[in-house]
Amino acid sequence: MLGPRREGRSQTSPLPPAPAPKENPLSLRDEAVDLLAALVAFPTESRTPNAALIDLVAERAAEAGAAVNRVEGPAGRSNLHLRFGPEAPGGVLVCGHTDVVAAGPGWATDPYTLTVCGDRLLGRGTADMKGFIACALAAAIRCDPSGWKAPLHVGLSYDEEIGCAGVASLLQRLAGDPLVAPAIVVVGEPTGLTLRTSHAGKVTYTVRASCIPGHSSLAPTRTNALDQIVAVARAVIEVNAHATELGASTNVGTLHAGAAVNVLAPSAELCFECRHRCSCDPEEILADVWAQVEIARAALAGLEGAVEVVCDARYPALRTSENHPEVKFFAEVIGRAGAGHLQFGCEAGLYAEYLSVPAVVFGPGHIGDAHRPDEFITTDQIVDACTALTAIIGAYCTPAGAHNATRHATSAST
Repeated sequence: MLGPRREGRSQTSPLPPAPAPKENPLSLRDEAVDLLAALVAFPTESRTPNAALIDLVAERAAEAGAAVNRVEGPAGRSNLHLRFGPEAPGGVLVCGHTDVVAAGPGWATDPYTLTVCGDRLLGRGTADMKGFIACALAAAIRCDPSGWKAPLHVGLSYDEEIGCAGVASLLQRLAGDPLVAPAIVVVGEPTGLTLRTSHAGKVTYTVRASCIPGHSSLAPTRTNALDQIVAVARAVIEVNAHATELGASTNVGTLHAGAAVNVLAPSAELCFECRHRCSCDPEEILADVWAQVEIARAALAGLEGAVEVVCDARYPALRTSENHPEVKFFAEVIGRAGAGHLQFGCEAGLYAEYLSVPAVVFGPGHIGDAHRPDEFITTDQIVDACTALTAIIGAYCTPAGAHNATRHATSAST
């Protein structure tokens, strides 16, 4: 539970007072679980509509007094920006993605019905990351923002699971509003409520080769699309031989090619990714790959061939200093000492880049319980996340919040 863990909190700096609650017969935990059940019921797999989920969240937030800004996307998908509290700079922005990976086979329960099994709440997206969204909404809805000094912003995106592909329009909207100026951005990916301040960046590519087909008996003297794509794939794999020194890794995800066993392949397609540290330029890391692509183009040119390279997705690495004053303050608020590197990527690097503010990753659930059959989050993680988010609202948004008091004192002294 969050309460007893006090290692990172100064004994002279108690948690800020919780914001005034609205009357509600449900406990905060029960409200979060009810919201989670509603969110899980929407099968918002990547590239599919999330409009019904966004409708529900927008309606609940508007009933609680939030300003609702919907950013429409393609094919029934939308981003959402909510503002609880005053139209003013400062405060905090908490973010999540509404899409989930496909459920797939192997489930013991209906993946789109929240199922209680002991202390586990099973359902697709419970850990990644509808659990965080439910906790954030429950905490916000339970508070009365009428006297707040700074706002709570909530950002919800789509298509994060396919390379953070949907969040751009939301980021552009937030960056274009001078009153969206939070002190910190909190992306609620499943970290087990452990604070993380960095993650790898990633870029994914598709390489397609084509040429005229030929009889397989000509193989000793004539190249083909598959031969050339395999050479490119070897160059991608070779990067991993130097992964430690480069600060990057690559993975060949898929390779599709050919027409028949006795035909020189007229087409081939390779999809690969490169994950990299903040200090690395992926284009430099992949220089030998691009050189091999040019060799392939030259080899296929006499066979009416072509090689096409498409960047499918890209997001930057996150590197927020653990010593940044806002990170230290946030750690005090949540009562969790320390920070570290996240092994998977997410939207935090994009938020930091677009808004030019420190971003951290902090959310309930564990990544090892996500993207698998019988995905789950525990009720303890829900309770602890609600407690942490209530403390965050109290610290960043209310008049008595330590962040507002610190800013006021700093302004008065300058």
